[in-house]
Amino acid sequence: MAIRHIFLLLLPLILFSAPLDFKSCQLKYQVSLIDVGTTQAVAVDSDYAIFYSKEVPSQAIIKRDPFLGLNLIKSPKKFRHVFKFYDNKPEELAGVLPEEVHEGRFLHGQVGLNHLAEFSKPLKANALVTGTCCGLLGISTGNGVIDKDYIRHFLRSKKIVYGDIGIRLADKEGVRVVEVNPFFADSPFLLEDIIVSMNGKKAQSAAQVSKRILFAAPGSKHRFVVMRDHEKLKIEATLQKRLGGGLVPDSFFDLFGLELDENLSVKKDNPKYEIKKGDKLLYVMGKPVKTLGDIRTVLSQEKSSHARMVLLLFKRDGFDFFIHFPK
Repeated sequence: MAIRHIFLLLLPLILFSAPLDFKSCQLKYQVSLIDVGTTQAVAVDSDYAIFYSKEVPSQAIIKRDPFLGLNLIKSPKKFRHVFKFYDNKPEELAGVLPEEVHEGRFLHGQVGLNHLAEFSKPLKANALVTGTCCGLLGISTGNGVIDKDYIRHFLRSKKIVYGDIGIRLADKEGVRVVEVNPFFADSPFLLEDIIVSMNGKKAQSAAQVSKRILFAAPGSKHRFVVMRDHEKLKIEATLQKRLGGGLVPDSFFDLFGLELDENLSVKKDNPKYEIKKGDKLLYVMGKPVKTLGDIRTVLSQEKSSHARMVLLLFKRDGFDFFIHFPK
């Protein structure tokens, strides 16, 4: 009898410490997918499924987010089971694929288009991040996780458009402006501004404010309170259409039609500025640049400078030449 009592006392501890089983989520994925090339799309509606691809897929799609790589396709069959979105934040998480499960946790959330959420375990493309109730928290790209709010925005939008006010944010002793586009028309923001509120709502995180900006309509006006040099300022900004970010290289030069790849080579001819496909960008304002992030860092510092032009040095077939863009 004593042994039985001890076992009953220990049973809750045994159950509590046992690993949680995501098998049901794996089985749900298996009956809620469409094979798409070497990967799979998962059902989010009885007739539709979504999947991530870095390149534009060869399969017929209804719409694609060129920034995040999400694709929507119509299913040839009706799904009995679909993945719905979590409204809460479950404590136990896993990345689930039809043939594998990886339990883990989010190390950080998605901040804008350039910084996807990070999971503690490596996940293959189109793994679903879920809790034990099998709701959808995100979709893996293989190099990060697309947050559920961006997936929802994609599904609800007839046309994929994001808003932009010429800044990029990070959590750094507040919601801080860490990059600012010097070419952005009438932008009131400066590097190192801390956003206190947007439209009267407190700025809680860079992820939150970035979503409010991205999901708002271009042309709409918004009120901000920022902290600058220990002083609170009220400013107003009008959103424009976001042109770069995520899979679309984000150099701040897109306003001039200059398209660069990740290696800073020009992607297509730009006759207006006599730039040709294959030209390689080497310097911005006399500073060497090797990544798109380097470019944005240098340009952000130019926002407060008195220079009226931004000078770029390119190389073409062993020949170096300069061009300039007006601020």
